[in-house]
Amino acid sequence: MKTYIVIHNLNSRGKNLSQEYVEYLFKSNDIPFKYFSTSTIDELNNVIDEYLDCNKYQYCAIGGDGSLNSLINALMNRGVKKPEVACLPAGSGSDFIRTFALPQNIEETIKHLITDSYYEIDIGKVVAENKEKYFINVLNIGFLASSVEVSEKMPKLIRRFRYPISFWIKIFFAKAKKININLDNFKFNNNAFNICVCNAQYFGGGWNISPKSSLQDGKFNVQIFAVSKLKAMKIFFLAQKGLHLKESDVILRKASKLEIKSNDPIEIDGDYFANGPANIFIENLAIRFKI
Repeated sequence: MKTYIVIHNLNSRGKNLSQEYVEYLFKSNDIPFKYFSTSTIDELNNVIDEYLDCNKYQYCAIGGDGSLNSLINALMNRGVKKPEVACLPAGSGSDFIRTFALPQNIEETIKHLITDSYYEIDIGKVVAENKEKYFINVLNIGFLASSVEVSEKMPKLIRRFRYPISFWIKIFFAKAKKININLDNFKFNNNAFNICVCNAQYFGGGWNISPKSSLQDGKFNVQIFAVSKLKAMKIFFLAQKGLHLKESDVILRKASKLEIKSNDPIEIDGDYFANGPANIFIENLAIRFKI
């Protein structure tokens, strides 16, 4: 078995796990590993710089979707080809692994690291404000991205509920805005509340936002919410189980690239990224994800 380079994000909004506990989990399951705790992107990048040989190493993020996002960006920005990546849940959401029905309990999930089961998956890339970043789960532009900005300021005490709380804080003053979006064979130029660019199926702490998403088809599932504020409130409840897709004013399209002409905020994998306009692309089967 290749050695796991374990990246423990100390700034994760989820569980506070000690180094001793993490090392115990790996040792008790006879998994070869090197443990590193990081508090900044620079610290993470410095670790990856020392362990770029994917013939010897595979990589494991401990945290949520943001922690996994940071690890993937470090690997992709260094040109590592089809790295083998795993994630142990310790974040406030850990939504990406829900697509594979992996447990939210770290003691159960670590047992998957022993197997030889991998799933080759697509990843997204967004370019905005003269910077770029990869994402693995879901990108939002519009209202939901602005609510993430609010959620990032909330104390850890309410971290499990930060997404729904921030939704209701922002919704009272929100309104649909005109957004121009060009997809592969579709154009939209009208008012929309939010646009979801989905690679995987879940976000927001368990919302089944895109139950039909495939991680291997080279396409995003794009959802354009051309809805009013009242309809957005209704969709809040429907989206938790993926039932919002039946609504006529939720426009669904598949696309491998998008051009969005809007200065609205953008969030990726649960964290604010930048403001639009933006170009978004998919990279087909770029990572081998441990399941």
